[in-house]
Amino acid sequence: MEEDKTSSPLSTALVLDVSTANVQVGIAKENGWRKIIETSNSPMDGVFQSVAQLFEELELGIKEIDSIFFCAGPGSTLGLRLTLAFVKTVQWECENKLALYSYNALDLASQMVKPSPVFVQAPFRMGWRIVRSSSNQHPIGKKEIFESEEALKKFPSSLHLQDPRRKITSIDPDNILEYRLNKMNGLSDLIKISEPKEELEIYSPRPPEFKKWVPEIKFLSPDS
Repeated sequence: MEEDKTSSPLSTALVLDVSTANVQVGIAKENGWRKIIETSNSPMDGVFQSVAQLFEELELGIKEIDSIFFCAGPGSTLGLRLTLAFVKTVQWECENKLALYSYNALDLASQMVKPSPVFVQAPFRMGWRIVRSSSNQHPIGKKEIFESEEALKKFPSSLHLQDPRRKITSIDPDNILEYRLNKMNGLSDLIKISEPKEELEIYSPRPPEFKKWVPEIKFLSPDS
């Protein structure tokens, strides 16, 4: 029998998301949020400061949380690694008793629009984009990597996560998603697009490698 992911026994979930230009942290309830804090500070300072502010305003102790939901990317590799290091510190403080969950920003973004879009794109490494697709409205979609030009031409109906580097200016602003945690109904939405993990890691797929064709050159022997 398939596990029902629409409900959760969790009560105090810490959500950490640095996949876009702003750091977003929050305490999620079954339906909704106790509080969300968003800052434009870099993850190096923003994650720790925002979580400290969150706990202070809610009068919450770090050992009162029972789980962590970590956005694994795509996003800034440095920001994701710094956040992951912070998670490990929290785990140590909580004696490794926390339930760990990981989700992809593209899956979360797809749930922020109704009806859910078939294609959502996000910038990846320089010259590449990740395209999420879902033909059956499944909350966790398929992710593929394309060269930027190909991704934009092949999937013109896509919605897009904002590129903090603003390298591509040809995307219609109306097709850029506003990525905000407060658009989600707390744990009831998060659990649908999250996967339980023994250990968290960042989402870092490898771009496809194309082997260049090298013509074979044959030299005639002097006796030919």
